[in-house]
Amino acid sequence: MRPHGCNAPPGGNVLVAMRALTSLALAVVVAAACGAQGPAAGAAPRPPSTASPAASPAAAADPAATPAPRPAQAPARFTATIAHAPGARVRSGPGLDQPILDIDRVGGTETFDGWFRREDDQPLPDEITGRIEAWSRDWFHLADGRGWVHSASVRGSQPAGMPQRPWTPPAGAASPKAGLIEIAPAIQAHPVTCEVASLRMALAGRGIATDELSLLALTGDDRRAAEADAAGDIQRWGDPNRTFVGDPDGHISTHTGYGVYAGPIAEAARRAGASVVAGGTGIAPSTLYAAVIAGHPAVVWVTNDYRRGTVRTWQAWDGATVRYTLNEHAVLLVGVTPSAVLINDPMKGPVWLARADFETTYETFDDMAVIVR
Repeated sequence: MRPHGCNAPPGGNVLVAMRALTSLALAVVVAAACGAQGPAAGAAPRPPSTASPAASPAAAADPAATPAPRPAQAPARFTATIAHAPGARVRSGPGLDQPILDIDRVGGTETFDGWFRREDDQPLPDEITGRIEAWSRDWFHLADGRGWVHSASVRGSQPAGMPQRPWTPPAGAASPKAGLIEIAPAIQAHPVTCEVASLRMALAGRGIATDELSLLALTGDDRRAAEADAAGDIQRWGDPNRTFVGDPDGHISTHTGYGVYAGPIAEAARRAGASVVAGGTGIAPSTLYAAVIAGHPAVVWVTNDYRRGTVRTWQAWDGATVRYTLNEHAVLLVGVTPSAVLINDPMKGPVWLARADFETTYETFDDMAVIVR
């Protein structure tokens, strides 16, 4: 009988042990091979790991590895609405001592790309609050490069955090190209008193208070009725170069009221206490524009539709020839820009006209005007 168990000879036990180790090694190799190919059929799949990968010691220790959020930058531009009537002065630099280059009309929206606080400038009351505010020395720079507008003249402000735009006073001042005389518009009190109504506005702008009938007393009036031919054309009437012609409450279409020309208006201005720079015909548009830029308003003769009128003539009682139109009108010139003019029309109120249109209607009466100082 072959011995076995513990009582087996030493050589036999060693052989058994070696066989067992060989079988175990083979099982490990097979298991490893099966594990590399995936789980065995019927085995539950291994859930994916949810553990986060460990951060490297360098990243965990460096606070700059996660960048801090940058602060939001202020917008480079902003818009605001012109609130000052009849318009805001556009100056060559931020300051009331800088020349006027243009006028931005009230109600328009402008784009600005900078601002500057002129500490040595005279503050202007805010257009909305009517008070001197912290921003009453602020100026806004127009993005189109035309110049600067005072913040008090607009509704709107620069964005928070927007830096001031650098500016230094220029070595030499630019020449002004625009002007605005702020005279309150007024509507004429009678149908054909546009000339004295315009003069009344000019005088009010000089601090001289009066009324139309008082000014008519200074011009004089000739209320005799006109004489017309069978076709209805005026043949004889008074002389507007000497006095007011017709009834102030009449009308040219019925030949009952006409008006007055530059000579009597200039004389009435002087007698009312104003100075007259120039009066009569032949006053060039450039002379008018220079006067307005210098601060002097002008009563100018035009037509009531702002077109060149058809000129006719009648004979005055003294035999003088009088040039006239059926839509003769007078207005007060108070503003000028490189492209337009502003008039106070006693029939309509403030009106902007292109320079070319104004000059066309102004030619009707041979460039007739009275410049008041």
